[in-house]
Amino acid sequence: MKLRGFAPVMCLLLLGTLPAMAHAQSSWNSVLLNWTAVGDDSLTGTATQYDLRYSTATITAANFASATRVTGVPAPHAPGTAESYRVTGLSPNTTYWFAIKAGDESGNWALISNVISKATTAAPDTIRPAASAVAVGTLTDSTATLNWTAAGDDSLTGTATSYQIRYSTSPITAANFGSATAVSNPPTPLAAGAAQSVVVRGLSRQVTYYFALKTVDEAGNASALSNVPSATTPDTMPPSAIRTLAASFVWASWSVEAVPVRGRQEARP
Repeated sequence: MKLRGFAPVMCLLLLGTLPAMAHAQSSWNSVLLNWTAVGDDSLTGTATQYDLRYSTATITAANFASATRVTGVPAPHAPGTAESYRVTGLSPNTTYWFAIKAGDESGNWALISNVISKATTAAPDTIRPAASAVAVGTLTDSTATLNWTAAGDDSLTGTATSYQIRYSTSPITAANFGSATAVSNPPTPLAAGAAQSVVVRGLSRQVTYYFALKTVDEAGNASALSNVPSATTPDTMPPSAIRTLAASFVWASWSVEAVPVRGRQEARP
């Protein structure tokens, strides 16, 4: 039964207040609110609409109307129904206050609900480190020194988390990077702009190798593939020293033969 002719304050009292919101779950840009539906007339019947508002300052009955109104909130269900709505478009790392009122078809509004606050989380890190430019430095028969400038956590700022450094005897591309040989124990990234290097070991002499690097941040964002320099290891290994050199004796012999010379014999060898 509708009560008409009462002052607005009486209608508000009859409608009563919304029960406390059970809980709120937040993400980096939204908060999910939960509450229990009240009735059209206090706790009976079905109300017509909700007025859900939020603010970055505490909401009171006096400033409720100046808080930001949430659009798109569904119509109320029967009293006692569990209701929920996700407020979107919020800023990350920000504390918000929320309050709600229920209204009936006659324009009667409930008193303000309890006021809850909830902080949004940090925005996800979607900025990957910048790609590095790798240069091949000193080469030995079995090692190659790679040099580069550290990129940042977010493009060229901050400090990244790890490096993926790989090498191969064939050109490395973004498609085959994962199948190239990984360099064990790569260095930990330094702050953006710092000079870094690593010695790649276990290479073979007179072989051309290709090298590439990716930088990874704490969110798992990997940079684009670096440039892919190549270098051929030298052969500085001389032949082994000869250790079997020996001298042998040489025997020589001859005989003397008599040669006749004008009536006499002359000896010749």
